[in-house]
Amino acid sequence: MRSKWGIFRSAVVLMVAGLQLAACARADIVCPAVGWVSTVTLRLEGDITAVDHVELCTTTGCSVPEVASPQPASPKSAVPSSPAGPSPSVAPFVVAQTAANSWVFTVQGQLPGEVTTRVLAQDGALLAQQQSRLEWTRVGGSEECGGPMTAPPITLRLPRQ
Repeated sequence: MRSKWGIFRSAVVLMVAGLQLAACARADIVCPAVGWVSTVTLRLEGDITAVDHVELCTTTGCSVPEVASPQPASPKSAVPSSPAGPSPSVAPFVVAQTAANSWVFTVQGQLPGEVTTRVLAQDGALLAQQQSRLEWTRVGGSEECGGPMTAPPITLRLPRQ
């Protein structure tokens, strides 16, 4: 018959061995460098003739338009200048129009659960606004390493003008 100490020692050895095996299993996961984007699409329904631009907003800020590729800088303009004030914060989304009534928003950080969509005229007048809850679904990568996610499209019906 084994003594209590012998049973205890066997249990400790088994527990340590199990932890080592678990640690080895996690060490085999190698994640690629972060290089993915998560997106949500906005589709407008109705008369879009007065629409100049759209915004997707959270409590941290609103989207900014996608910037076209910069032209090569001349040697004189390549010298960085110091900003006049504090640097602006990073917008939570970058927007690109993909069709006459469709825009894709690329997420720049944490995935929001709720957004406000704003549709604006050229003079800045608000044409429509809507709050939406977003349900994100992974479309690539893995649970361990992360990867791109998408939310179902937001559809916003414009009021009649």
